[in-house]
Amino acid sequence: MKEPGPPQERIASAFLIGARQTVLQGMGSGSMLFLTNLRSDKMAKNKRIFLCSTYSKCTRNLFDTTRLHNFFKKNRFHLVRNPSSADIIVVTTCGFDRIKEDRTMRMIRRYYEAYPKKEMVICGCLASTRRGLGEMFRRALIIPVEEYNLFDDIFHPVIPLEDVRANALDRGLFARGHGAEKSYCIHICEGCLNHCSYCDYKAIRKCVKSKPPADVIAEFHQGLKAGYKNIVLLADDCGSYGVDRHTDFAKLLNLFGTFGNKDFKLGVNFFEPLRLTRLYPAIDREIIRKKVSEICIPLQSCSPRILKRMNRHYDVKDILRITDDIRRLNPAIHLTTHIIYGFPGETRRELAASFRLARHFSEVSYFCYLDKPGTAAFRLGHKIPRREILARTRMIQDEMKALSGTGRPCPLKMAYTDRQIGMLWPARG
Repeated sequence: MKEPGPPQERIASAFLIGARQTVLQGMGSGSMLFLTNLRSDKMAKNKRIFLCSTYSKCTRNLFDTTRLHNFFKKNRFHLVRNPSSADIIVVTTCGFDRIKEDRTMRMIRRYYEAYPKKEMVICGCLASTRRGLGEMFRRALIIPVEEYNLFDDIFHPVIPLEDVRANALDRGLFARGHGAEKSYCIHICEGCLNHCSYCDYKAIRKCVKSKPPADVIAEFHQGLKAGYKNIVLLADDCGSYGVDRHTDFAKLLNLFGTFGNKDFKLGVNFFEPLRLTRLYPAIDREIIRKKVSEICIPLQSCSPRILKRMNRHYDVKDILRITDDIRRLNPAIHLTTHIIYGFPGETRRELAASFRLARHFSEVSYFCYLDKPGTAAFRLGHKIPRREILARTRMIQDEMKALSGTGRPCPLKMAYTDRQIGMLWPARG
């Protein structure tokens, strides 16, 4: 049999098959002491936990962090606000792009080096996508997103993590002005049907796992009962919902339409464009007109050639016809999209074509392309050099200034500051 990877990577596979003794034999002394100390329910309950998020603007990260917060709280662990007072430091990570990844690594390293005698858990997206994380932080326990059930194996809870919800996000974790503060989030599914060439999340969530429609509606009613009026449907791609349950997202949305007499609004985060084109004809127009307040539709590019290189298969003209129809039905709706600029092979003209989206969306956020090892896009030729990335950043900023001069709010937004972009390039190999 092939020997598994680093000690922390052996933790996950061994626990999943119940081989606790194998795990202990294959771990370093620090991690072995960690698990030994937590084998007793009584000892585990007495542990003081410091829980933190490395990126509090990511709704998904906030959802996972809140869920862990509720998990520890419901199982009567003592949560502390200062890491110096904790026995265990639990860090939920974000690896959306290299800016988030670099920020996350700095935070992990700061806690790891400042508190060498404390036990540490590193979990979340970066724990799944960053190779060699266990080798860098050998004293820490690494728990990938797809193996969160390990929290039950380690902390011996009365209430397992699977039964803990996080609909109302913990306000103590919010970045200032985060829109989710007054929202009730319902996580409807994991994974997506897409295979985008630039994305490494497919390695984390290999298949779609949807929540039963009855459970979604039950959580919806609990949110209304708790006084929430803004309900956010959360997923890697809401459009992929139901593929594993012989249903689809259009049917789920239409279910909410049966409660039209109740006071609520729906946000959809996210709706992949190809799935939107296929499902839109089946969506009840009344639910769009009266109940949907926000939809994020990540186009990523307006160029058919670049979309093909991204392995995204839709016609932007079809999407814009749909967004125009949505706006006709509901002029107050907040439609947002994302654009990746500087993708391998992209021209300035192809970038400039995205500026027309200001006429169709309330907000267009620009992210510069960043290579991620292991993705199909990483192997593509015709990479855009640093000087050209900076020039295209100025193109977007110039267009933002021109639109701002019209006296109306500018829909175009930069996801990164000039300083962040300067730190990111040239890209690492």
